[in-house]
Amino acid sequence: MTSTIDSIDLHVRSYRSALKSTHELTVNSLSNSHLRLEPILHPLANNPFQLDVAAFVYALLRLPAQIDQTQKIIIGQTPDVFTQAGYKQVENWAKVESPARRRTTFFHSQKHLLASFAASISDIDDLTNLLIAYQTEWNKFHTLLKTQYKSYFKFKSDLKTDKLTQTLNISPQDWKSLTTALGSKWPSRLQNIYQSPQNLRIQLLAGSWIDYTKTTQKWWKNVAKTVSPNLHISRQNIYFVSSNTHSLLNIFSGFVLKKQDFIISQIKQDRPQLYQIWQEIQSKQLFLHQNDFLYFASKYYLDQPKIKKEFIQYQKSLGIIYVPNSHYLDSNVQIFPVKNLVKSKHLDPRLKITHPKKLSQSNALIFNIDYPLGFAAYHILTETLENVARVKGVYITGKAAVLNSEIGDIQIPRLVFDEHTQNTYMFNNCFNNFFPYTNNQGSILTNQKAVSVLGTYLENEALLQKYSENNLTIIEMESGPYLGAVAEATYDQPTPRNTIIDLNPAPMDIGIINYTSDTPYSKAKNLGTQHLTLDGVEPVYLASLAILQRIINLEEDI
Repeated sequence: MTSTIDSIDLHVRSYRSALKSTHELTVNSLSNSHLRLEPILHPLANNPFQLDVAAFVYALLRLPAQIDQTQKIIIGQTPDVFTQAGYKQVENWAKVESPARRRTTFFHSQKHLLASFAASISDIDDLTNLLIAYQTEWNKFHTLLKTQYKSYFKFKSDLKTDKLTQTLNISPQDWKSLTTALGSKWPSRLQNIYQSPQNLRIQLLAGSWIDYTKTTQKWWKNVAKTVSPNLHISRQNIYFVSSNTHSLLNIFSGFVLKKQDFIISQIKQDRPQLYQIWQEIQSKQLFLHQNDFLYFASKYYLDQPKIKKEFIQYQKSLGIIYVPNSHYLDSNVQIFPVKNLVKSKHLDPRLKITHPKKLSQSNALIFNIDYPLGFAAYHILTETLENVARVKGVYITGKAAVLNSEIGDIQIPRLVFDEHTQNTYMFNNCFNNFFPYTNNQGSILTNQKAVSVLGTYLENEALLQKYSENNLTIIEMESGPYLGAVAEATYDQPTPRNTIIDLNPAPMDIGIINYTSDTPYSKAKNLGTQHLTLDGVEPVYLASLAILQRIINLEEDI
C-alpha cells in the first residue's frame, strides 16, 4: 500500500461526515481510511505481526488511563450540549486527565462512559485518530498475546521476566516506553489487553461553528469574572502570548532564582543525577544556562505546601493574576502588569531594562495563555480581540515537528500555510530581526516556512515530501489559526479561502517562535518514544526571554 496526499483528505472527510450521525459509531468503522493514509506516526498500522509501540505510546499518553474501561466516548462543547443529549451533570462524574494532552474529560465508571469537551474541530480530529490508533494497537497486541500464550498463567509468568518482550520482538527501550506510558498499574493494564479486545464507540453530540464559539465565550466569561472588577479587562491594552504557564512566570517573578540555594540543596540530597548536571554546568562542561536548569529543576519542589504558599504570595506582590481554566476550554490564563517588571527583585538578568521609569508608567498587560490545540487558537484569539481595548502584540511559542533540524533547535517563520483554510499568510515576524539570545545547545533558523496541519496523525510520507519540496519545513498546528484571527483584525471583510493573505498591514506586532520537539524523518524521534526534558528547556526559555524583551523594548520606546 502506498500512501497519497488524497488519502488524507478522504480519511478526514470520511470520519467528519460519519460523526454527523445522530447515532453512535464504532471506532472500527472509521479505521479503514486511517490505515490507507499510512500516518507518519503510525507506520506499522497495517502490519498485523508487529506492535507499533511508538504509535501506541503516543496515543496512551494523550488519552486518560480510564480509556481501558470505556465503552463509549461522547464529545460535546458545553454541559448544556451533554444535558440536551440525555447525559446530565457530566461535570459531577470523575474528572480524569491525560499525561500529555490538556482536554477536559469526565468518566462514569458504572456506565463506562467518557465525556470529552471539544474546543474546536481540532479536538475532533485529534481525539478520533488517537482512538483509532489506540484501538488498532490494543487489538493487535491482544491478538499477538493470545497467539503466543494460550495459557493466561504462562502469560502472567512471562510478564515478570523479559521473556514476553523477546517473544513479541519488542526492544528493551520500547518496553520501557510502553510500561511508562501505561503508568504504575501497567501489569494490570497489560492483563486487560490479554483478556479482551477493544470495541470502542464514539458519538459527537454537536459540532457547529456556533457551538465552538459558545465554548470560547464561556471561557472568556470565566476569565472576566475571575479578574478583579477594578482591572476591567475589557478596557485594557494587552500583549497576547500563547506559550505555557511556567516560563514567563519564572522569568518575570524570579522566584526560582530567589530559591536557588534551596533547590540546589534539595537536588543534591534526593536527585543526584540532576545535581551532577548542575556541577557540569558550573564547570562549563555543559553549555546550558544555569537559570534554565534551575527553572527546570524547580518543578519538583514548587508544589511543596510551604513553598507553594510563598510563591503565590510572591506573585500577588507583583500583581500577577492566575485564572484557572473553565470546564469548557482547558487553557489557563496568566496576567502580568508590564510596569511591575521594575519591581521584580530577582528578574532574570538576561533581560535588559534601559528606562525603568518609563517602563514603570506602562499601562499594558501581558495576557498569557496555556497554548491550545489546533483551531482552538483561532477561537481564543478572536474572542480576546473582540473583548479588549487593544491587542498591541501577538506572540506565539510552540513546539513543532521539523524537517531540517534537530530536537532543541529554534525556528522562526516568515510564512505560514494553513491546511484548515488553504491560506498562505505572509507576515513580518519580529523575531526574524530581533532575537538577542544564543541557543547554546542548538541552532536558530530564521526566515523559515511553516505549515499548520490538521492533526498529528493526519500526515504521511507523501504529504511531508510535498512540503519538503516547497521548503515548508516547520510542521505545527496553531500558527495558521492564530494568523487567521489576525487577518480578521486587519481587514474590513472576511478573508477568503485558498489565497495569499498579506499581514504586513496588521495593527499589532507579530512574533512566532517554534522549537523542535519531533523530527518526522527520524522515526525513532517523536514524542511517542521520548519526552522533551532538558533538551527542550533552553529553546523554551529563550523564546520567552525574547518575547518579554520585545515587550520591554516596545513599552520603553513609547
